[in-house]
Amino acid sequence: MGKPSWDTHILAPLVSASLNINNLIPDSLLQANADSSLKIVYQNDIYKLSMDTLFNIPDTALNNTYPIPSGWNLNPGQLIVSNNLQETTYQLQGAQLRTIIIKSGFVKYTIKSLIHGVTDFVYSIPCAKLNGVPFSINIKVPAAVGSTPGIFSQIYDLSGYNFDMTGINQNKINTLFTSLSASLDAAGQPIVTGPSENLVIENTFYDLIPYYAKGYFGQNTFDIGPSITNFSLFDRIIDGTVQLEDVNFNLNIENPIGMDSRLFITNLSSINTNSGNTIDLSNSVIGSPININRATESNGIAYPTYANFPLNTSNSNIKPMIENLPNKFGYTMQIVTNPMGNISGSNDFVYSDKLLKASLDMEIPLSFVANNLTLADTLNLTVSNNNESQNVISGNIILFADNGFPFNASMQFYLLNDANAVVDSLFDYANTIVEAPINSSLRVIDKKLTKIVIPLSENKMALLYNTKKVRLKVKFNTSAKPQYIKIYSDYSMDVKLVGDLNYTVQMQ
Repeated sequence: MGKPSWDTHILAPLVSASLNINNLIPDSLLQANADSSLKIVYQNDIYKLSMDTLFNIPDTALNNTYPIPSGWNLNPGQLIVSNNLQETTYQLQGAQLRTIIIKSGFVKYTIKSLIHGVTDFVYSIPCAKLNGVPFSINIKVPAAVGSTPGIFSQIYDLSGYNFDMTGINQNKINTLFTSLSASLDAAGQPIVTGPSENLVIENTFYDLIPYYAKGYFGQNTFDIGPSITNFSLFDRIIDGTVQLEDVNFNLNIENPIGMDSRLFITNLSSINTNSGNTIDLSNSVIGSPININRATESNGIAYPTYANFPLNTSNSNIKPMIENLPNKFGYTMQIVTNPMGNISGSNDFVYSDKLLKASLDMEIPLSFVANNLTLADTLNLTVSNNNESQNVISGNIILFADNGFPFNASMQFYLLNDANAVVDSLFDYANTIVEAPINSSLRVIDKKLTKIVIPLSENKMALLYNTKKVRLKVKFNTSAKPQYIKIYSDYSMDVKLVGDLNYTVQMQ
């Protein structure tokens, strides 16, 4: 006798999601107007000057040998080298620095002594001060053994040190100096020096990165680009076109550097790498000299200057540039530093965290016409994988879409494998989710529910058993309406997928 069985029917929720405008635009970029309509407020840095553009302090190694006379009677505590001063001058791309404060950097100090007695050294950088105290270290170097020198080597952190770069007599630029004294250890024994005894000093400054610099940064011309910077505003929109009612932009130049500059923007372009479309800005700012005044400082605070250039529908093509839905901006620029020469009397200044930058500040009312404007999101799929559910004999998947947006939509659900690759889709045909009804002011007055039935094949059901996530794509269209449609903060669409399944249950 066969095992008893019977057919049964279930409704099983599979996917539930609520979509709002945040699925298109990150909520951190949205602001509500007084009437609850939304606008995008966004700033995107296009270019930021680096400290290395102005000057770069190269690594520098100083190697000195101090020969010791043979037959020299040395008593404990006797000086061998007395206050030896040595200057180092840097070549800095035309910059003439008088002061730098080190953000990070090091000095490596190595002594090799062929003196057959312990020696005491005092090594200092008198021009480098931390909290007003010059850098200075006391070093004890072991005695040489035969022809094997006594060696001392140590790395010292120079972070936070203020360097006077005017040299020993404070009449130079880009110049630091060090001091060295050496004596026979006061606790040691008298010695008589032999032939070929000497001291070898290796003094290396490396990875010096200034936090602050002051001086004259030179009159230089820097060509920048062609370069590309990311533009994340429309990252969640993967396809389609949009017509915006209005766009208000400002091209802003902020200069917190104590240095006059002249900027030429030769190209600024909106780039959509998904569509391959690029649109160049058309505005009088392109190719024209932009004079940027120097910042001022007081008590360690820089007060920037600004240059602002409005970009709107009457003076530029900024609207089609943004309707291009760019994910990148391209630019080519030229910067001339100190175009009028050293008018500051070598009082240019720069802070490493306060650098000249160009940015786009924008305000875009969310009032538009959309054509196949597509967003995508990944959702979890809940399908039972027990023995009963695998005995499905017939069934459908039902899509319930409660639409609170004033435009039509169509949907597709893609089944993903464990590597998030698409293996199949639910819909084999086009579908339409009906728009919400609106009043005479084009404001939604209620949501509109659409029900779509998707026949379920055995093959598709087998795929569902092994699917944990689905990729949802929604295409919005307002093409049936010539008017621009405003988006309000309370608009949303609730989406549910429900399995309407018939399956056979068998007794064990």
